[in-house]
Amino acid sequence: MLMLFRYRPDSGSNLMHRTARLLIGSVLIGFSGLIFAADRDYTTLTLPEALARVLSDNPELAHYPYDVRAAEARALQAGFRPNPRVSLEVENLAGSGELSGIDAMETTLALSQVIEMGGKRPLRQDVGQWRRQSIERDYELARLDVFSTAASRYLEVVQTQSLLAFAQQVVDFTTTAEAVAQKRFDAGSASRAELSRARTDLMQAKLAVSTLKVGLANAKRRLASLWGQAEADFSGVEAELFALAPVPDFSSIQLQLEQAPQLQRFMTLSRLRQAELDLAIARGRQDIEVGAGIRRFEETGDTGLVVQFSMPLGVFDRNQGDITAARQDLAKLDLEEKATRVKVFTELRNAFAQLEQARERVTVLREQILPEAQQALALVQDGYGDGRFSYLELVEARRQLLSFETEAVTAATDFHQTLITLETLTGQPLTGERESLYPPNAANPLRSELRLPMLGGAADHASFLQQDESE
Repeated sequence: MLMLFRYRPDSGSNLMHRTARLLIGSVLIGFSGLIFAADRDYTTLTLPEALARVLSDNPELAHYPYDVRAAEARALQAGFRPNPRVSLEVENLAGSGELSGIDAMETTLALSQVIEMGGKRPLRQDVGQWRRQSIERDYELARLDVFSTAASRYLEVVQTQSLLAFAQQVVDFTTTAEAVAQKRFDAGSASRAELSRARTDLMQAKLAVSTLKVGLANAKRRLASLWGQAEADFSGVEAELFALAPVPDFSSIQLQLEQAPQLQRFMTLSRLRQAELDLAIARGRQDIEVGAGIRRFEETGDTGLVVQFSMPLGVFDRNQGDITAARQDLAKLDLEEKATRVKVFTELRNAFAQLEQARERVTVLREQILPEAQQALALVQDGYGDGRFSYLELVEARRQLLSFETEAVTAATDFHQTLITLETLTGQPLTGERESLYPPNAANPLRSELRLPMLGGAADHASFLQQDESE
């Protein structure tokens, strides 16, 4: 999915106006299909909204337009020729003898111009243009990093919201469980230890909710800080964690490695270093200065034409030091590119392996483990009503189901986070036109309602009464 934003310099500037295209394909990762729900709260934030706010107000990106305009100004300055020079020379003035006074004065008015040799002017322009493009590459990398960070923090809020919803269900469950334990204790059918266990479970569940609420507030503040706000002005975010986008095989991803922003940056830097080397070599050639003027002789009233020519002798300084330094910088850049290429490929391979493993974890948990845990819970609930299972076994069965649900959320979060890493490395969206995380009227086998069976239902209440009567 491709989104283009256009940047224009101030209309009053007399520099070259340039459009900076900002590609946001690499951060609409995995859950790029986020959309507005028809009846959602207006304070609920979506990923496109978050990215738009980051693009508009992120403090780390704010200085780059000024850097680009400054680089354009320097490139413009590099294209100017040396200014011509006018000189006025007076000789034989206020001397002694025949040269006293101004009768023997000679006045010369001349105009001279430095002619740059070796093509210095176009080479300076090349260096200026490549430096500007280098800044733009840095801008693209910085923008991509900021968008990647925004997507990761958005995902952090999504995960914390899901875990908080689980924790609140646990509070509801343990509240009902504590009430039932109190009733059974009052009736003499439960021990003091069972009642204490139910009470501590309730207190622990409430403490977990409190901790997650603080964590959610911190996660929202971290997300809001990316557009320069100290406090979040949204109540929550929207996402479907279990909508796992299909990913192409590794060979297809590897083909996109050459488009990785980090490697593309080296292409620009290589041209810049080569232009700097060419300019250093050109500066080793000496410029010449030519001029012409008129000389007036006061003694006779005659005038004559004066022609000037001068050129430094390249005996000592032929810019040898700058030429050597430029060559070393170019050679070092080649080594840096090779090291970066190995690093990017290794990270890409590791991330792809983690992505496959995360998908497998989600699939196994959602299709195999969770159905078994739900079935086990149903059996324990039925047996609890018949007196075949204890209250603690019922609590443990439901706690195990919650643990698996939480692990499934963590695995789905790892999948999307790894996809963020992959698309940040390649700078390209890997899943093409993805389905929405809220696909209309579409069944998703991995979609979770994130619900736990509650103890407050009529069936649960009946099962407790049956056990009380049997005991």
